[in-house]
Amino acid sequence: MINLWISSLTPKKIIIYLVMIAVAIYVVWYVIEALEGFDPEYQPSKPTLGSNTTSEIKGEIQIFDPSKKKAE
Repeated sequence: MINLWISSLTPKKIIIYLVMIAVAIYVVWYVIEALEGFDPEYQPSKPTLGSNTTSEIKGEIQIFDPSKKKAE
């Protein structure tokens, strides 16, 4: 069975298989490198009271108006 498969390979099929293997190796390498710094136990910290949070911003909401000129 393997001999039949090997004998049916053409140069075009060999090149296609080699490219597919190279792409698969690259994708696996890329994913491993991307997950290298991943920490599954990471939990974002809550902001402290002294930091600038949206709840501390006082005043009215300002909406951008492109027709309004800036006062200098």
